[in-house]
Amino acid sequence: MEALRPLLSERSARDQATIEAAYEFARQAHEGVLRKSGEPYITHPVAVAVILAELGMDTDSIAAGLLHDTVEDTPVTLDDIEKHFGPDVRRIVEGETKVSKLAKVAKAQNPDRSLSDEQSENMRKLLIAMTSDIRIIIVKLADRLHNMRTLDSMQPVKQQRIARETMEIFAPLAHRLGIGQVKWELEDLSFRYLEPDAYIELQARLRTRQEERILHIRTALQEMREALGEDLELEEWVDDINVSGRSKHLWSIYSKMQKEGKALEQIFDLLAIRVILTPKALQARAQTDAKRQERAEEVREKRVCYHSLSIVHSLWTPIPGRFKDYIAVPKPNGYQSLHTTVISPSGQPVEVQIRSRRMHEVAEYGVAAHWLYKQGEKLGEQQREGWLQRLQQLQHEILDASDFVDAVKEDLLGGRVVVFTPKGDTRDLPSASTPIDFAYNVHSRIGDTAVGAKVNGSIVPLSYQLQNGDMVEIVTSKNGTPSKDWLSFAVTRSARTKIRHHFRVEERAEALEHGHDLLERYLRKRNLPVRQLMRTKSLEDVADRLTGNRNPDDLYLALHAGKLTTGMVARTLVPELNQEKPPQARPRPLPPTPRSDGDGKVYVEGVLSQAKKGMCCNPIPGDQIMAYVTRGRGYTIHRIDCPNMVRLLKDEPEDRCRPASWNPGEPGHSAVNLDVVAADRSGLLADVLAVLVVQKRSPLKVEAAVRGQTAHILLRLEVGGQMDLSRLADAIRSVEGVRDVLRVGNKSGRAIPTEARLR
Repeated sequence: MEALRPLLSERSARDQATIEAAYEFARQAHEGVLRKSGEPYITHPVAVAVILAELGMDTDSIAAGLLHDTVEDTPVTLDDIEKHFGPDVRRIVEGETKVSKLAKVAKAQNPDRSLSDEQSENMRKLLIAMTSDIRIIIVKLADRLHNMRTLDSMQPVKQQRIARETMEIFAPLAHRLGIGQVKWELEDLSFRYLEPDAYIELQARLRTRQEERILHIRTALQEMREALGEDLELEEWVDDINVSGRSKHLWSIYSKMQKEGKALEQIFDLLAIRVILTPKALQARAQTDAKRQERAEEVREKRVCYHSLSIVHSLWTPIPGRFKDYIAVPKPNGYQSLHTTVISPSGQPVEVQIRSRRMHEVAEYGVAAHWLYKQGEKLGEQQREGWLQRLQQLQHEILDASDFVDAVKEDLLGGRVVVFTPKGDTRDLPSASTPIDFAYNVHSRIGDTAVGAKVNGSIVPLSYQLQNGDMVEIVTSKNGTPSKDWLSFAVTRSARTKIRHHFRVEERAEALEHGHDLLERYLRKRNLPVRQLMRTKSLEDVADRLTGNRNPDDLYLALHAGKLTTGMVARTLVPELNQEKPPQARPRPLPPTPRSDGDGKVYVEGVLSQAKKGMCCNPIPGDQIMAYVTRGRGYTIHRIDCPNMVRLLKDEPEDRCRPASWNPGEPGHSAVNLDVVAADRSGLLADVLAVLVVQKRSPLKVEAAVRGQTAHILLRLEVGGQMDLSRLADAIRSVEGVRDVLRVGNKSGRAIPTEARLR
């Protein structure tokens, strides 16, 4: 507690008393418990509270930081927390603790649940909880930061797992919330455990010329202070000018070297000068309302920053192409600053960052800066209007925890680009987004009718990757419709979902029309009164009897999919047809034939019959199937969505295509071909085969090929049915980089239709 008290000196006596009470409550609850490092457990909650106090968080957040582990690890209840510290502290503590409790309950109910599933569920609950109160995630970030600082006491395997999760989720969250100082430290600590050799080597290389760089920066700092201090305009406009040096963080240097293929000597911003300006407060005028006053102060802030930039450029030569204006165009997380790279007096490139005191607070503390300005109550609504609202939408769109976490990482926590609409409004999109993503981000109607795009006034393909600052205009046509090609380059999940929805609606309309035409043709061929029989009332009764739903659309869809035949529908519409003798061409149930690989017994129109599997689609138990009467060879069964079956239903006489279902008593396994589609990387094949070992599967055949940056691994395995296949596919999808698992036919090697993609 001694480390925390100095940070509370400027808080009210009431706030200090609340935090002292929370500390005492937590100390008693954790009495006698030690951390893995051997320290008393209370040192961890205190360290979390210190981080929160340094961020300037409110009293409830600091109290929750002290209490965040009490409910999970001690007999303390949430009601106890609320009784002593109020509903806000309870809500934050509950958001921290119920996540892991729910994961443990799920684990107890399902012992086969994998560690990755548990982690995904844990992360999903945390991300959802944070949408109700942003302080939940800030306390969690402080908790994770201290855990990363003390990770040495963990086993290496756990160190790697925690560091990877931190790098993929928590550091990007800190960045998205604009909490720069937490982001940088989380990244450097994760780098230390994920790439220990590279971390040590880079540290050593930086240390070799550190004294020389420090000497250069000291000289530059002195010249900068003198130039800014002697300027008469700044003397009139600002109360304080803080000029300091800043070293680039290790992970930032390493990732830049890897991404841009640069040597350490080519990184210009290893050291930077940061200029922080505190503008003088403007005198309030009686006739000026609060909004105009605030706007005037914002203009003053920008003016002093741009004026300081002119002083820097007049003092030292700027390097062309190395200027970034994040004041006019802030980053998606609210970061504002001017960045310019100049040649210092020693001849070395130096980056100079210029910002106001308020901008600096936001850059370092992000959303936590709102509590510094006493705006915590408004923060919730402000944040819900942005990316947290998108997080809530994803919660409803994606039920699977692992898919949800992947979507958050891709759509919300990855790199971002900020682009402009023709009216000057900004749009915040994931990196590598295209005009199609932009169009659907603006409105679904614009996306659906897009036929072209202009970026910065020039026509570009719809697959063009947008860059920061691009002005994007979408060309639309009332006759325009989405193309399936868009799915290959649309980046945002929202755009892909809307494109797929369009084609599902379109395919449904085509299926309804096809089902309607099948029934109408059948009735006309038998000279039956089509108009009378296909009245809505008549079809509703038939649909109710055959599908359990009175909607004729369900009847047409079942006819299109082959779940029902037109003969079955006609005989239900016209019971007299049941008295007719079956056509002579219709074969009777076939006698058993010697069983060979791929043969077995299935029910064809309710009769248990011998059948052979179609090699084109290789159906397995659990697939929806139909039987086709092959002349001289008996029944062949196909999946109902097999392209050959679809063609046969359309072109062949109806009596040769018959409803079929699996015989539950038929034993044995079926061989299937799977195409594992993944981002190419070293060790991919070994990782996929390792999953098969864990699943106790022995592949009958393995082939691998690489096309561009995409790897395809073709596996032939035996499975016990559709459910067994789905479980195996889910296990393979857990491998890093795997994008999809497709089932392919035996003969053609082509992927079977979209409906058959394994989920």
